[in-house]
Amino acid sequence: MKIVWGLVIGISILHYAVMGYAGDYPSREAEHLMSWAFALMLAYWCLADAKRRGYHRPYEFGAFLFFLWPVVLPAYLLHTRGWRGLPLCAGLFVLALLPWLSGAAAYYAY
Repeated sequence: MKIVWGLVIGISILHYAVMGYAGDYPSREAEHLMSWAFALMLAYWCLADAKRRGYHRPYEFGAFLFFLWPVVLPAYLLHTRGWRGLPLCAGLFVLALLPWLSGAAAYYAY
């Protein structure tokens, strides 16, 4: 699973950085593909984590995570980990923004 996370985040960062360096924006299709891949990985990780922790989840939990992860993820992490889940949640939000930040840095650096 860590390899898949690294591949998706790495490819996204590389794509955004190259497009930022070229002074262009990524295509709408590429943005959708990368955001859907991130949401799918996040939902899969949360489902595996909930199963490992013995968290009783509703049937639609995976769909809620996929479509509404910015809302459901903090609630899940607070429920399962308490306040210790907030740094993990912040880290995942930073991971989601990292490709965009790398593109902006490449655009303004060159």
